[in-house]
Amino acid sequence: MLDLPLKFKKLLSVPDKISQVALLGNSTKSYNFLKFVNQISSNITIVRGEFDNGHLPSTKKDKVSESSRNLEEIPMNSIIRQGALKIGCCSGYTVVPKNDPLSLLALARQLDVDVLLWGGTHNVEAYTLEGKFFVNPGSCTGAFNTDWPIVFDVEDSDEAVTSEVEKTPKESGARQEDDSVEGASETDVANGNELKAESQFKEDEVNISDLDVNGSNSPSFCLLDIQGTTCTLYIYLYVDGEVKVDKVVYEKE
Repeated sequence: MLDLPLKFKKLLSVPDKISQVALLGNSTKSYNFLKFVNQISSNITIVRGEFDNGHLPSTKKDKVSESSRNLEEIPMNSIIRQGALKIGCCSGYTVVPKNDPLSLLALARQLDVDVLLWGGTHNVEAYTLEGKFFVNPGSCTGAFNTDWPIVFDVEDSDEAVTSEVEKTPKESGARQEDDSVEGASETDVANGNELKAESQFKEDEVNISDLDVNGSNSPSFCLLDIQGTTCTLYIYLYVDGEVKVDKVVYEKE
């Protein structure tokens, strides 16, 4: 399984700067990854992906059999409260049709959240629709996506950062699956994720809509800086060995 880019690890390892991590599915198979995420913040929200088990894995030190102890179940959806915002978390495989904006909107209404974080596609997306903010942090390891490129109509959305799902330089190769952050996604942290951004995370800005569409994925994660009713999203992409940053601001109506 591929690891996070070293520059991502350095950015995320700044002590006491990230208040919470959201993992959006398919992030519980690697003990080392979970250990790294726990070093970022002890406040972690995890939702279940299609390749996750129903319960959190035991640590290497925990040798007690699963039948004799209480396992923590991984929920399908979770809600985080930050400032005046309610943030929903889910893995994209529960959304039908997959990645469909109207289906995501229906889920956001069902959960009664202002912001919906979802994973499962390994591709960065961020847009507003009917007053709600939708964020897919992609994959912090650059997991390969076997799906065909998906393009949806964003005419009804208030703001679209990306409409294509495949965004990576032509030189990039296939990646193994490890959705985060998730990032954000991961943590997305990482694939993964709900995190607090600080000024020292900023590097060169890039328009992610300018990246090539070719069937593989750039490693990415997102940071959310929430102040009252304002959410500032920082999108981090690892492109040609460098970290590029895009910024989107959402204000709750």
